[in-house]
Amino acid sequence: MRPYLFLFGRTPKLAFLELTSCIPSASLLSEGVGLAQDSSITEDLASRLGGTVKVAEVIGKIEELSGAGLAKYIDTGDTGKKMVFGVSVYGIDGCDMHTLLVDIKQDIEKSGHTVRYVAPHEGSVLSSVVVAKQHVQELIAVRSENGYIIGKTLAVQEFEEWSKRDYSRPYADPKSGMLPPKVARMLVHAAVGFHGEGMTILDPFCGMGTILGEASLERCRVIGGDQDTHVISKARKNLEWLATVYQNIDISHSVFYAGDATGVSKHIREASVDAIITEPFMGTTKLGGGSITDAVKIRNIMKGLEKLYIGCLREWHKVLKPSGKVMIAFPEYHLNGKIFAVKKVIDMCEKLGYTNLVGPIEYGRPQAIVKREFYLFEKSSKINN
Repeated sequence: MRPYLFLFGRTPKLAFLELTSCIPSASLLSEGVGLAQDSSITEDLASRLGGTVKVAEVIGKIEELSGAGLAKYIDTGDTGKKMVFGVSVYGIDGCDMHTLLVDIKQDIEKSGHTVRYVAPHEGSVLSSVVVAKQHVQELIAVRSENGYIIGKTLAVQEFEEWSKRDYSRPYADPKSGMLPPKVARMLVHAAVGFHGEGMTILDPFCGMGTILGEASLERCRVIGGDQDTHVISKARKNLEWLATVYQNIDISHSVFYAGDATGVSKHIREASVDAIITEPFMGTTKLGGGSITDAVKIRNIMKGLEKLYIGCLREWHKVLKPSGKVMIAFPEYHLNGKIFAVKKVIDMCEKLGYTNLVGPIEYGRPQAIVKREFYLFEKSSKINN
């Protein structure tokens, strides 16, 4: 049983959390690369994992990165049949990809084979889109302590499917900054791994239902709540659309309710939920038509959010099963070099009856005023008042 490489996308920390939640034996080889050797690994992982853009099988090791060293791992096939190859290098800065690719090409052509290569648009990594659309035989070279681990790409993420779920559903609300399906899938896996089938997932701030949709595709039972009945209607229709596109999911047990996130026990039985996965209300950066630039106002916003989140966690404790999980995003405001966060919520975690398993994992554009910090909590005890 050979080990496999998992090449992460734009959110490597969250992608690694997802990977280890699904394959606990996985380890981090470099910032953007995971390594795992497990009998459960199949080629369809690339279609299930939200944060992994490529899955490669480890096929060898080399001490030095060279054209001759890599050329021997290229499957050239029949002489006279032109093939396309590419190389992605991880864990090294300033790699001269042009020289490396030319050297490989020349080495292969010495044996009479006809080849061409595809170079990365920038940096040293080919995009999964290029690998898929140009039918590239791709080698992965990852820097390790004793040289380079070489892998052969087996599967790439089905980018068209993710895009379809993001942009083709009936309702979306980009102004609210909702989570992309890839991130929602990572959160689902972080909370329940690959064993979510039949589990009950609650999103008490469900919005357009992105998390509910990704949980349904992983065969979970879902419950969605929101204060706005119009939002609930849109989330339900998005889920119904998903069921027409993907025939293998069953949404017949899905439940929606209109209500406050601090009153979920009015709608849901006690100790009946396996995991709560949600992005709650994150506050606002707008006030009176302009952006909030006053630190005092931001502190007041954060105090209000802390009160909301503490109330939610107290209430959610009632409906979670023993050892149930909460995967949640908290806001982190950035203003003039200062960072404002809901520190009180984290500090009170144990008193609220939870253990902080993971976090914070930051997610957001570098220039964003409001970024997300993801935390994974586990229900641990009774609330300490």
